Amino acid sequence: MDCKELVSVIIPCYNHEKYISQAVDSVLNQSYKNIELIVVDDGSKDESPHIIEALSIKHGFTFINQENIGICKTLNKAIRRSKGEYVAILASDDYWHLEKVEKQVKCLKQNPNSQFSFTQAIEFDDSNNARHIRVFPAKPLSGKVLNKVFLRQHVPAGSILFSRKLYDKIAGFDENLKEEDWDFVIRCASETEFSVVKEPLFYYRSHSANIMKTRNRSEIFRQKALILSKNYHLVRPLRWLVAILIHFVYDNYALPTLSWLRKFY
Repeated sequence: MDCKELVSVIIPCYNHEKYISQAVDSVLNQSYKNIELIVVDDGSKDESPHIIEALSIKHGFTFINQENIGICKTLNKAIRRSKGEYVAILASDDYWHLEKVEKQVKCLKQNPNSQFSFTQAIEFDDSNNARHIRVFPAKPLSGKVLNKVFLRQHVPAGSILFSRKLYDKIAGFDENLKEEDWDFVIRCASETEFSVVKEPLFYYRSHSANIMKTRNRSEIFRQKALILSKNYHLVRPLRWLVAILIHFVYDNYALPTLSWLRKFY
């Protein structure tokens, strides 16, 4: 494949000494070769900085070691330093299929109305046998998806690849939020059509330290409400109200599934 366009890959890391090497290797070994890798350690307390520094010396990618400033500021700092026409993000405890970037760049080239691409993901447990739990989303959405992603975040954050032009147009990640990916997806959907590679090319590691498992549900809802409120102007009032009610009920009464909300779209 023609690898003319530079793809900047950002890996933010915080206390993932067990996983960071696998994440980095999955980027360095991509079939798409025109990649700029930037790894940022955001104040880890474990051996992550030393591991990343050694890998950086060996492979020649950019390593930023900083005091903890949070995920949104970290992503914005790294992306603004990057030079790629496209940007992709990978959490330091996850990894990619080796053809992920190639297939996504090709997908975007085939869809001139799209500046945002994602793939399906495989969730696997953090154990010796790495058991596959599920493939998600089961039915990935493409095209004009604003109304649908406003109701729920169905885009695996570690699978996204977007143009730098789109990032600049929406002014990057909102540094006042903790749930950065959903807000980013909503604002991207308001500006461009979405393209999807219907293959599980992103591997999401499920373990006890996942943020969504450790954060209090009421705080999760508060962050969701902030996102929905700030983006109120992008959808009709009824859809905004339905979204607020769905997530209030889910986060306060721990409904086992959100599959029933499909009837709203």
